[in-house]
Amino acid sequence: MLTAVKDSHSAKVSKLEVEIGELERDLGKTASSLLKEKKARKAKYLEARLAKISAFLGSLECIRSRDLALATIEGGMAVVRAFQSETPLSLEAEETRLSGCKGDLAAVDGDFDLILVDLKSTYFLPTCSEDPEGKHPKDGENGGDAAPGLDEAMGEEGA
Repeated sequence: MLTAVKDSHSAKVSKLEVEIGELERDLGKTASSLLKEKKARKAKYLEARLAKISAFLGSLECIRSRDLALATIEGGMAVVRAFQSETPLSLEAEETRLSGCKGDLAAVDGDFDLILVDLKSTYFLPTCSEDPEGKHPKDGENGGDAAPGLDEAMGEEGA
């Protein structure tokens, strides 16, 4: 009878050892899947964080572009204001300034007098002696020989 109890006890121990082995295997699988799950959650969190950082950097780039555009506009406005604040030159002062440029232009682009003759042959350019009454040639005076406006001279229609 003792042998039968020992055999029964040995069978139960063997069965329990098999069940313990299976439980240990299941525990290993569960731990492994928990680690994978944890890594996946962390990866998703990091991806979301990277997406937020990327969106923030995109916003900063947009702001930078707008700042550059505004700086360009402000710079242009500063130039316009500088031109507006300048006192216009008298006709004699402007003529003196342009005469000073005549030599520079001749050196760069050829003979200024030849260019002027070519322009005079292409367009009617009134002089002070041709307008004795002091009336502006565009007013339709001087027999309709008014000088063409810049747009007409360039062949462009009015804006």
